[in-house]
Amino acid sequence: MSRHRVLCGDFASGQDPDEEWEVPGFASAEAAAEYARRFIRAQIEDLRRETPDPAALREAYYTFGEYAAAEGFDSEAWVNHCIAMPATRKAEVDYAALEPGR
Repeated sequence: MSRHRVLCGDFASGQDPDEEWEVPGFASAEAAAEYARRFIRAQIEDLRRETPDPAALREAYYTFGEYAAAEGFDSEAWVNHCIAMPATRKAEVDYAALEPGR
């Protein structure tokens, strides 16, 4: 079994460990990071529908969104990228397709 995993949680819960969950079993650190990228982008795109202003979108994500963390993945830089560059393809937000065992 692979040791690569993604830790997910909800910012609204104050990053309470009881409100976090793990998605284990990725074949590589890059595979886990790609899942985290798509997961975060999906969160931001969902919020963008109601909050198109970049500053308000950033605040909404860090207040109400769900996070994903993986080894070697810079989530803060990725959040900035996602806010500046909206997704243009469905695959960019399809994190579920990358879940191990699917």
